[in-house]
Amino acid sequence: MGHKFKCFLLSSLILSAQSIAYAQLLDTSSAHNYNPTDVQVQHMEYMEFLEDYETNLDTSLNLFYDYYPTYKKAFPFIDLGLEATPVLSLSQSNRQQLKLRLGADQMSPYFYDDKIHIYQTDKPFTRLNYSQGANEMLSIVATHAQQISKRLSFGVDYRRIKNQNFYFSNLENFSRVRMGNLFNTKFYTSYYSPERKYEMVASYIWNRSKNVEFGGISSDSSFNSQSGRNKLNNSSVNFTDGLGTLAQNQFKLTQYFRPGGLSNDSTLDASLSQFDQQFFISSALKNERVEFEDKSPDSLNYGFSILPFKDSSYHRSIENEFGYMKTIGNYSISSSIIHDLSSIYQNTIKESFQNLYFNTNAVIKLNKINFRPQAKIGVLGYNAGDYSIDGILSTSFNNFNVIGGFSIQKVEPTFMQNKFRSNAVQWQNDFSKISINQLHGSVSTNLINHSLKFDITAENTNGLIYYHDEDKIAQYDNNLSWLRAIVSHQFLHDNFGSDFNLTFQQTSNQAILPRPKTAISGNIFTQFKLFQKKLKVQLGVRSFWFSTFNSPKYNPYTRAWHNTAQSFESTPPIQVYTNARVKSFCFGIEFFHSQQGLMGENYYSSPGYPMMPRSLRLNIRWDLYN
Repeated sequence: MGHKFKCFLLSSLILSAQSIAYAQLLDTSSAHNYNPTDVQVQHMEYMEFLEDYETNLDTSLNLFYDYYPTYKKAFPFIDLGLEATPVLSLSQSNRQQLKLRLGADQMSPYFYDDKIHIYQTDKPFTRLNYSQGANEMLSIVATHAQQISKRLSFGVDYRRIKNQNFYFSNLENFSRVRMGNLFNTKFYTSYYSPERKYEMVASYIWNRSKNVEFGGISSDSSFNSQSGRNKLNNSSVNFTDGLGTLAQNQFKLTQYFRPGGLSNDSTLDASLSQFDQQFFISSALKNERVEFEDKSPDSLNYGFSILPFKDSSYHRSIENEFGYMKTIGNYSISSSIIHDLSSIYQNTIKESFQNLYFNTNAVIKLNKINFRPQAKIGVLGYNAGDYSIDGILSTSFNNFNVIGGFSIQKVEPTFMQNKFRSNAVQWQNDFSKISINQLHGSVSTNLINHSLKFDITAENTNGLIYYHDEDKIAQYDNNLSWLRAIVSHQFLHDNFGSDFNLTFQQTSNQAILPRPKTAISGNIFTQFKLFQKKLKVQLGVRSFWFSTFNSPKYNPYTRAWHNTAQSFESTPPIQVYTNARVKSFCFGIEFFHSQQGLMGENYYSSPGYPMMPRSLRLNIRWDLYN
């Protein structure tokens, strides 16, 4: 057992447990002077099933500011030491989307997707999140929603994150562009006619990440031997003038036509099950851009001398979907035809593709059992012969919720896995399709003061694509199995609460699919009220840890995580925080990586990338009504 794990275990025993809290168990919002149930969140992606899926607005005080994937998830992630930098999940399924994909997905956890959540509120609603910390750390997340009229609603989501690297501030080019530099914007609107015979949902999404790419420190031993200001300023890096950009934008319009309509003019939250049929048409325009620039290339990074260069890949597509849905009693079935036209540019070379898909799904409700099967097949084009068949079964009994599912896939590799044209490296492959079979299930229950969940996933993959040796790619032609089990427990009693997640996983070949066998994340806190119970206060501490394994390393010019033989041991950063709430205003202070210097100074987020050092962060959330 390593020294760092012992430190984590000791801190866990002292603190008892750890958590990433859920609003359902841990929130005590009854003390609010406003009624948070006035704001409902309607998940519009379920309209094709004519299903109602609404949730209450999350008003929990617990870790209200935390939306970073590296800290919030039950299973581990690694990044480049700061928020808004490339991310790799260490416990993620190999399942793929069935469509033509460019393949640059390292920022996906931070990018807005095309799922639209309409906020139903009688009054204009605004949620503001603000975080500020050392070294120009700034995060602004905002949501605004309002009803323009009875049947017309509008909303906007905005996120801005910036971070300057704590290390290597002596390098002049690092002052031009920040290490973490993220922009996200999503506009959306919905409208429905009287009797809801016609309904429309439109959205525009813009994602952009533009970061310094330094390729990690050039010498771990040199960095580890230094301390204090020398550690911050005198270490050398692999890329002294690298810059990476990922950008996406999408416009999407979905229209629903219901010949029968409703018998009366209902509001937006009327039960969609009142419709017996609908036609729907969806159109989407998408653009995706990936760039890497090195203005001062070093031959040591590429194996040969190279002039300053800028690589770029573009993906532009037009997608149209035409579908029909029919409901008879407890049975609903939906079928659609999807056509997309894509153009991909790599440096100066352009290629065009077309795809035609057939998609069908159903919803079957029998007593307390819900079954949702779905199938999508590539009929013509680049993804011809691809298919994805999924099924999810759910039920509830005696305070237990049970979910089970399966997935069978055969998908084409991403475009950049088959073809990559760069000034630094090139390849042209003819990889076979990837087969992925998965079984998963979960059981959860809520008891007095406790919430418990057990989740298990078993997956077999044939033909997995992986990166190795820094700039090479290969396909594993044999079967690769992966098993993951997650145990989650939340506790709240009087003034004390805790939540922890324990993950176990095993792969049949760690060299091809490296995963830590064990991961722990959690939090423990105490809470109380002051000033005639008008001020609610929380004091807590949290951390995360995963076991030693051969961690992949990020390569800036391939934009991918490459497998290595380097053993990587996680360092559990202990984060001490205090949160408080007055009515709809929340504020808090977080002391990140509080133990640095007490248990050593050499902390890494991933191979070659030091973890952010000890720092303070101010966090604010303010819900504004009317």
